[in-house]
Amino acid sequence: MIRKEVSKINLKKNELTFSKEIAETLGIESAVILNLYKENSLDDISSMQGLLESVKKNISFFDDQTINTCLTKLIKFNLLEIEIGQKNNHHSMVNPSKNNSSRRLDNDWYPANETFEIIKMTDIPEDFCNLKLKEFKVYWIERGQKKNNWNSAFIDFLRREWVKEINSEKKLPHTIDENWYPDEDVFDILNLSEINKESALKYLREFILYWKDKGEALTTWNSKFIDHVKRRQLMSDNTENNEKNKGYSEPGKYTQDFKTRKDDSNWAKEINLD
Repeated sequence: MIRKEVSKINLKKNELTFSKEIAETLGIESAVILNLYKENSLDDISSMQGLLESVKKNISFFDDQTINTCLTKLIKFNLLEIEIGQKNNHHSMVNPSKNNSSRRLDNDWYPANETFEIIKMTDIPEDFCNLKLKEFKVYWIERGQKKNNWNSAFIDFLRREWVKEINSEKKLPHTIDENWYPDEDVFDILNLSEINKESALKYLREFILYWKDKGEALTTWNSKFIDHVKRRQLMSDNTENNEKNKGYSEPGKYTQDFKTRKDDSNWAKEINLD
């Protein structure tokens, strides 16, 4: 089930609640009407006209056209049902399926049908969705974290990525700014390589100075920074290993046996008697 954040608005003595997620997708009006339906506050759900009148009783400031548009939208996406002959308000809410047990994501996971229905309400193209689904699965499979709301997590991830995509398409290649700072996602990716945020930021200043001097223009600098940090960290690890593995003798130990040392007269050549 997609976890819904609930927002509240006060209306005189009554309080109306609505799903923030539905409001962002379908609009506040649809979210408010859907919540009335969910809370069994509609007296007549046996017909479109019955629904219209029931909504108007609860929300007098919505006009008929707005209510009709919202009801049509909610019915289209199976979020609300007309129940012929049902005059009272005892009905069940149509919700996406939910897995109550936390589990890790695996290669066989696929978003629920209801998840795609909600995504279809947005302007996100299907090709983009499929592309990001692979990225989403790779990321969370590697992390191995348990969740009971993978559908909700995927929708949130997809929305963020779509906003980035739209913004990046509008951007022309640009040189790095002196005050540039990586996105938080960068540190999540680096954590997969066991490089924490503090370690990564040690290389930020040199990264900016290098590319500022080079003057190259790119549409995004995050991936470039990830590559830079990984290379520098690898170099740092190799240097530490080399220091540890240098061929030196421990104090108090000889590299040659006693007879060889006894017969060695090379030390005398270094004495200058002149």
